Amino acid sequence: MALMTYLWKDRHGTYHFRRAIPSAMRPLMPGDLRDKATWKRSLRTKDPKEAKKRTAAILAACMADFEHAERAQRGEANPKPHRTADASGFTLEEIETDFLASLLAGDEAFRRDGDHRQHHQTPEERQQWPDLTKVRFGRKGMLEDQEAVYGNVLEEDAAAYRRALSRQNIEIIEPELGAFLRKKGVPVETDSDFYYQAGIAILRAHVRAYDAMLARQGGAIVETPRPSSGKGPKLSEAFDGWKSGSGARGAKKPSARTITEAEYAVRRFKEWHGDLRLGDITKEKARIFRDALGRVPIRLSKNEQQKPLPALLKDVADSAQTAAATTVNKSLQMLSAIVGHSEREGELDHLPTFKNPFKGIKLVIDKREEDNRTPFTQADLTAIFGTGIFSNGERPKGGGGEAAFWLPVLGLLTGARLGELAQLRIGDIKKDPETGLWFIDIGTAGGRTIKTATSRRKVPLHAHLIDIGFLLYRQSLLDRGEGLEADLWPCIKSAIASQKAAAWSKWFGRFLRKEAKVEDGNKVFHSFRHTFKDMSREATDDMELRNALLGHSTEGVGSTYGEGFRLKALAAVVDKIEVPEAVKGLSWSPPLTPLGGA
Repeated sequence: MALMTYLWKDRHGTYHFRRAIPSAMRPLMPGDLRDKATWKRSLRTKDPKEAKKRTAAILAACMADFEHAERAQRGEANPKPHRTADASGFTLEEIETDFLASLLAGDEAFRRDGDHRQHHQTPEERQQWPDLTKVRFGRKGMLEDQEAVYGNVLEEDAAAYRRALSRQNIEIIEPELGAFLRKKGVPVETDSDFYYQAGIAILRAHVRAYDAMLARQGGAIVETPRPSSGKGPKLSEAFDGWKSGSGARGAKKPSARTITEAEYAVRRFKEWHGDLRLGDITKEKARIFRDALGRVPIRLSKNEQQKPLPALLKDVADSAQTAAATTVNKSLQMLSAIVGHSEREGELDHLPTFKNPFKGIKLVIDKREEDNRTPFTQADLTAIFGTGIFSNGERPKGGGGEAAFWLPVLGLLTGARLGELAQLRIGDIKKDPETGLWFIDIGTAGGRTIKTATSRRKVPLHAHLIDIGFLLYRQSLLDRGEGLEADLWPCIKSAIASQKAAAWSKWFGRFLRKEAKVEDGNKVFHSFRHTFKDMSREATDDMELRNALLGHSTEGVGSTYGEGFRLKALAAVVDKIEVPEAVKGLSWSPPLTPLGGA
């Protein structure tokens, strides 16, 4: 198709692109072209050379519309368009980036390819006009007259795009916008907000590009930027690669719980900045996101949890209690790990100056607030274990059946973390064949997770736990046909197994404040662990033994040698722990309704 065929000049000397639409095809043309006799666009230039250049850009849009009608004539279905920008897999920032890169690449090629006349004439044809400017056939680079004309065109176009941007009017770039959307399979809905926002992105790209072209015209060095695809994977793509891990045996893969935490961080970042390519994520964007996360309230309803981050923060009251610095830092750590994985896999090797934007921007933790959980007092324990759950056999729905009774008791008399206890299986309550001692096996078998390597341990059962009926509870599950791999707490409801602790913790927080009337905000389930630590100090002066029971690390190289303390030594310490008065009278008996019921 010869481009000049469709050029037409009006009485003012301005060029237009026009192509006749056959009458049979008119009803089949897309959108506002139906029943029109011609497909036309103003090229907004009086220079024939520039008009031809602009025609090349518009031709794609014209061809797409004619192909749409031709497919309809043949009875073929046109590609189903995406209904949203998200579904098409690009962002407004990518649109601007790619148009800027394309315009500057075209400008660079135009300057490099030299006198365009050599592409339309042969040396022999040019010799017919010896008085005209000589053409350097086969040579690269512009001639002075060509540069002067090109500079005038750039100034005119740059001024036109700036005026359009100042008015926020996208008419000047609509032909390119329409071609772009059709290429992406997005409907050209001229009254949609996305259509307008995409147009503004393209208009911004033109203003930036023409400013850069004019700088080149003055001899400045202006590099052509990489298109968005050259800036590494999108955050969502990097996340998919990170959570898949390596197929190599022994290579570490993120746990289900870690993946859930990372999903939250990725979702919130995309809501705030979009699904950016890693090369487009700057330190500034990372810090802005960090500060936004710091404003998220800690108590959200289900509807609020589903709100996009900008909408959620719009309605936050000044008095709302917001996320802790450690929570914000955890999300930043997840994002840093995802980006780090892409770096290790070589997906950012072509960006030699790239630096992980999430490194070094964590919030500084006030050591006084880092662990502000305090132990339960004797009065607190009396209040907790004096409620109907422990005295009258009450089992609130949110408490997860028998978990409402046993988890607080186990937290007090083992010092284990809630996350460790909530994941237990029946078979994790074991009897040591050598000593006959019962213990809780805290580890990663069966898909469980632990906080650190030192969290893997065996915690002997205090004799009072057996007296209360903990082994009786275990046996009741086996008697009804459950296997050793079955869940020890079948009634805790959570869509994700690794999040059972979080689901149950919400109920316990409400129970602690409303039922037990323990109103100190620094007292939570983790306070049982602090209470156990105090009780273990009274039982032994040996810090290493206490750390072994709690799963804490011990300083010193020698601490990593050997298998650690044997169960008998740990049991000797547990036996010395004096049971608080509040739990001395407790006794568990099988519930009237079947275990695991509603």
